[in-house]
Amino acid sequence: MKQTVAELVDVILRRLDERPGTPPTEGGMRNWLAGQGYNKRDIDKAIDVVRPHLAQTSHLVKQIPGSVRHLSGFEANKLAPEARDALARLDVYELMNPLEREMLMERIVQSEGEVGMEELDYLVSWILCSTRDVESQQTVLDVFEGTQAELLN
Repeated sequence: MKQTVAELVDVILRRLDERPGTPPTEGGMRNWLAGQGYNKRDIDKAIDVVRPHLAQTSHLVKQIPGSVRHLSGFEANKLAPEARDALARLDVYELMNPLEREMLMERIVQSEGEVGMEELDYLVSWILCSTRDVESQQTVLDVFEGTQAELLN
């Protein structure tokens, strides 16, 4: 990668970090960079490198770190106490995004009877772990099972 493009990628990433509450669009970022005097060809190459990051931040809602979704009475009654605790741990450690959490809650609400650890383990493995690499899967399962104490030490 050319030195200018690498510097431009750093400028874009710094700009994204400086404005976490206002996710930029690709067009807005291009206009801002052109206004800063960067070459269009270099901007195109840098945007190609950073595009996955722009797409990721542009449509996700930023949450307050450590925020936990409160369960409705019906949802809380569908979960066994230890399953509620495991779900809260996943929430506190921010191991699932809001979409994954809602998919998980939807499946819990649709299931018959009380959802215990075994059923929740299946749902977590299916919904959360199916799209992650092995290391991330292991982290999710360790936190789910409550064995995250080793992770913190």
